[in-house]
Amino acid sequence: MKGKYPPKIPSESNYGISYSVFPDSKKKKKNPTFGKGDEINLSQIRFNINSIDGQISDQVGVLRQKLFREPTESEVRNEPKIRSLLGVRESLIGRYQQIISQHKFHNSQIQMMKATDPVSESKKSFAGIKRVNPFNEFKRKPIAVPALTPQHRLMKDSKKLGTLWDPRFSLSDVSVNPKVKHFYKRYIRHAK
Repeated sequence: MKGKYPPKIPSESNYGISYSVFPDSKKKKKNPTFGKGDEINLSQIRFNINSIDGQISDQVGVLRQKLFREPTESEVRNEPKIRSLLGVRESLIGRYQQIISQHKFHNSQIQMMKATDPVSESKKSFAGIKRVNPFNEFKRKPIAVPALTPQHRLMKDSKKLGTLWDPRFSLSDVSVNPKVKHFYKRYIRHAK
């Protein structure tokens, strides 16, 4: 493991491998929900990714020496050792990002809990029994609407005419497809 981590492959032969997985350490804020175990876990994942990057870089160097030229991206990705290392690297990056997203979620939950003050909320809730009837504010008088007969309802809403809302509607009003009419003959006869 020589050099800086992650090892840099020359920019003209990047092979589609990106190294911008970790946030910049200068911008990193102290996160209250990261426990010591979580920070150790994250640093372990970072170390594993960096070591895999070094192994990928070494394998690319071996491939470069074997071909006596700069290998193409497809040649690099088709190399079995590099392909397996890239798979392991992707799974580690996924775990790293999953841990970070879980902590962001927990931070947002903590911030939401800090926004509400349970003591002041409880003072409002347990202020005591008041001398006023609490149900008075919910009382509403129903709107007086005269009852309508089915015929009057049809006069008010003409869209209901000829539907099941219509009191004069019967089975003889139903039109049946002629292809299946013989299945309904006995029902239609009884309706008339």
